[in-house]
Amino acid sequence: MIPRSANDAVDSLILVWVRIVVAIAIYCWADSFLRNDQYLAIFVEPRFLFKYEPFQWVQRWTADGMWWHFAITKIAAVGLVFGLLSRVCAATLCFSIAYVLLVERQIYVNHYYLLSLTAGLLVFLPVGGRWSLDAWWGIQRRRRSFPRWQLWLLRFQLGLPYFYGAIAKLNGDWFRGQPGELILRTRFEVGGRPISELPGVVQGFAYSGFAYDLLVVPMLLWRPTRWLAVALSLVFHLTNAATLNIGVFPWFMLATMVVFFPPDTLGRRLRLFVGAKPVDPEVVRSCSSNAVRLNPSPRWATSLAWMYVIVHLLLPLRAAIYPGDSNWNERGHRFGWRMMLRHKDALTHYLVVDQNSDEFLFVPSTIVLTGYQAQRADHHPELIRQTAVAISEAAAELGVPQNRVYALALVSLNGRKPVPMVDPNVDLTQVRRGWWRDDWVQDDPGPFRDKAWDVPKDRWWSELDLPEPFVPLQGRSPTELERFLKQLSNERPDQDAK
Repeated sequence: MIPRSANDAVDSLILVWVRIVVAIAIYCWADSFLRNDQYLAIFVEPRFLFKYEPFQWVQRWTADGMWWHFAITKIAAVGLVFGLLSRVCAATLCFSIAYVLLVERQIYVNHYYLLSLTAGLLVFLPVGGRWSLDAWWGIQRRRRSFPRWQLWLLRFQLGLPYFYGAIAKLNGDWFRGQPGELILRTRFEVGGRPISELPGVVQGFAYSGFAYDLLVVPMLLWRPTRWLAVALSLVFHLTNAATLNIGVFPWFMLATMVVFFPPDTLGRRLRLFVGAKPVDPEVVRSCSSNAVRLNPSPRWATSLAWMYVIVHLLLPLRAAIYPGDSNWNERGHRFGWRMMLRHKDALTHYLVVDQNSDEFLFVPSTIVLTGYQAQRADHHPELIRQTAVAISEAAAELGVPQNRVYALALVSLNGRKPVPMVDPNVDLTQVRRGWWRDDWVQDDPGPFRDKAWDVPKDRWWSELDLPEPFVPLQGRSPTELERFLKQLSNERPDQDAK
């Protein structure tokens, strides 16, 4: 199933490095939730958490349980750094992130997904065979080499975000300058004005971003361009770290670039700086034509590796197969390495109708969502539907068990004029997410605009023609509605007292 050279021995020091980098990255990830009790705001305080349809059964721990979840993750990360029960610790880290991604759907970030997958791979690689307590205490057999095909599996995993990041940019919006122009406008200034206003800057950003993602892995693998790729990566990732709130991702990608270098690179550098003993002769010869070949890996191991590769090659293609624009309807967007492709501004409100009296009330999503949730859910069709169901349940608790809930989800994609994302005439409590497409989701995000829509949200209901049954909001503003709901809320206790 694999060529004979795939079993050539390569220096396992690279596995030690990846083990430590992954552990430190996930330690920082877990610590970010415990710092300032952020886990409470995200997982404990919300009325409900968003779910993927097949994983409704994944429930959150209690408040103390969520704290322990991240505390145990940090402990497992420390264990992996020192190579203590390496496989158990790697599996714990993989599960920890996977659980978080499933228990609260809207928290998905590509680098969480990458960290979980990479930790999962370490379960099956001999990461505890060297410079570890496992090797010291005999828990794992000492290993100074491992098969070349396993190195390429690791390269495949770490190179995948770059490759599919480039493929995903092959759309009209990216090369017409969006969302790049919006990103540059809000984050960089030159001479007191946005850098996006300088000639050629936006197009340069778009084409260079595409070229970097597409070429950086081949450039790292090819010796003549390797150090140019390193320099470009430093500029790219350090700029992202300084301007985007993406956590450990830039540092993780910089630290793992060495995976694409010749496998003896770390060993040679180590001997140069600290005078370490050379690795086994078989490993030294692994980069030559006389490379030592290890015993063939079990067929089940290589079969699993091929299955893993095929699944992760196909999974990101969903966005191209599903009907409609994935940047708009979100189908196939997650778990597909689609990064920095869309900028969405959303203004979403709901209409609750009492089926018995036809009395109605307009409410914002924050009546059942936290501000953190609303910021991420108001522009996602399935999360809008789940919010509508939660609002219906809240209305039932307040004495209106038979109700209908409609949504006015005005969404601007990459600077377009806002349009309704979901059908405002559909009772969202009576629909479900389809496996192929959703009839209640509007397919067209509207025409692309050379000048991005920049009308303040408080004026959207005045600038746009609102559809039925939200016409009563025409000419008003979200701020007026908030004041009305606050007044209504203050009056209710007085009525209850009477």
